[in-house]
Amino acid sequence: MRKSKATSKRGRAATAALVFAPAAATVALLLAASSIPPTAAGSLAPRGVAPQDVAKYAPKLGTTDRWQCLTTGEEIPHVAINDDYCDCADGSDEPGTSACNNARFYCANEGHIPAYILSSRVNDGICDPECCDGSDEYDAKVQCPDTCGKMGKEYRNHMAQQENTRRAGAKIRAKYISDAKKKVSALQADAAKLTDALARARDAEAKSKAALEYAENADKETTARKKAMPLYGTLTQFQSALHALSTRNSELTQELEQLTNLLDDLAKGYNPNYQDMAVKGAVMAYASWRRDNAGGGAPDAAGDEAPSEGHAGGLADEPAARLERLKNPGEWPVDKVFELADQDVLELMDGIDSGEKAGHDAGLLFRIHEYLPDSVVPYFEAFVDTLLDLLLKANIISSVKRVRPAGASADIVPENVSRAREAYNKDTSEVRRLESELATKQAGVGLSPEKFGREGEFKSLEGTCVERPIAEYVYEFCFGGRATQKPRNGAHVSLGSFNRFNPENNSSPDQDEYYSTAIYDNGQRCWNGPDRSVFVNLVCDTKNGLLDVFEAEKCIYSMTVSTPAICFPPAAEAADPAKAGAGDAQAAKPHRDEL
Repeated sequence: MRKSKATSKRGRAATAALVFAPAAATVALLLAASSIPPTAAGSLAPRGVAPQDVAKYAPKLGTTDRWQCLTTGEEIPHVAINDDYCDCADGSDEPGTSACNNARFYCANEGHIPAYILSSRVNDGICDPECCDGSDEYDAKVQCPDTCGKMGKEYRNHMAQQENTRRAGAKIRAKYISDAKKKVSALQADAAKLTDALARARDAEAKSKAALEYAENADKETTARKKAMPLYGTLTQFQSALHALSTRNSELTQELEQLTNLLDDLAKGYNPNYQDMAVKGAVMAYASWRRDNAGGGAPDAAGDEAPSEGHAGGLADEPAARLERLKNPGEWPVDKVFELADQDVLELMDGIDSGEKAGHDAGLLFRIHEYLPDSVVPYFEAFVDTLLDLLLKANIISSVKRVRPAGASADIVPENVSRAREAYNKDTSEVRRLESELATKQAGVGLSPEKFGREGEFKSLEGTCVERPIAEYVYEFCFGGRATQKPRNGAHVSLGSFNRFNPENNSSPDQDEYYSTAIYDNGQRCWNGPDRSVFVNLVCDTKNGLLDVFEAEKCIYSMTVSTPAICFPPAAEAADPAKAGAGDAQAAKPHRDEL
């Protein structure tokens, strides 16, 4: 806060003598007399001013006793600097007092790191830790010990330890980079081999496809030629007739059984006392037919008399010999007839019995494939088809027997076509397998800095996961993969998957800071909330580890992860690896507090 003019009546010269540099008595007298030459006055450092800013507090050019505020431009007497009254709107005239609440006080902190504090904290009776030399409390209200030596030593030890960790981590990072390059080289070599293998597989696929097409076309031509023969039509008609006659025979057998049942009922209920000779004769004839007596149904000697009521009643209990004989198919049961009717006409024309092994009557030419490697069979079959086609066209042979599976219908392809298709399908499957494997290898070859780090260091950490138990959960973090929350009892919860480094977008991939943060998002949706996500802080260490996890906001987590992957070497070492490990770490830049 600004101090009143009444407060400042102590006299600017006396105040200036109090707050200016060490030889206070002599300087006070000189300033009070206003007899200091400009050059001498300018060489003195006002209290609270950093050495690099001393020149800014020299008298205005061309004068010996005037001074201009640093940013706002007001002109005041030079002796008004640090007079405990705020003359400048920017507070620059009171760096060593608490008169201006917007000024800064410089602490030299000999033996440690210089720092700035708000000038309002000067002479407030509190020893500020930023001013370890106690220079902020110079009015002797309190005695602040000078702890800069101790703090500086501790700080330098801490920085040395951090530097040692960084250097050790940088060596591990270098190994990560080397391993990543080796991994990529191996993937590239594998991809090259797969590319060659894929080219050969595609060539084999094209040849097997051509062999299949030729075999299919040859089979179609042979089939069409056979179907154009009169014999094919005749055999087809015979098969249709067999179907019709077999069906008709089954229907007649059923009708005969029904008529037999009706006559059995008549014989059972017939009463001979009615002396109906016509009925009697019919019953006697049926009884003779039913017993399959020789004579074709004429009554036997015992049949001169009508069967008694009891005898007629037992007739139905006797087996119907004639009916059973008529129903007996003999050597041609219905299923056998239908089997013959359903047999492939083309096989019948080839003379191959469906009940025999197809290869039994086949010539040696058609069985050579049994002794050949599978990869050669399609080409051999194509050669045989070509040869047979030439022989047929030259009228050297009149027919060809191509082997079909036993009992096959016209829809079943010949064996040579089946083998050609099998070979083609096998080659096609091999091409698809190689294409998939090659795509996987090629995807692993890339070393995008946005995903794998500036030099591919995170490539070596693919699949590496670290865990940390916290309360009732176990948290898992996988580099370049997923972050997971694992309840001790229950299903795992996805917190998100790696999206990118530097979610704040405040640096570029060529800067170290770019890789110090990452975002994992698109995790499992929270109940009545957003998808879970994780903001990751990456810190340099010699080991990979999950250091801390907490839920910063609802369903938004924060993780601190240590890894050697971000232990970057200094710029000089990065440019010249031979300098790594040579000399001590460079001194840290002076610390500035948050002003």
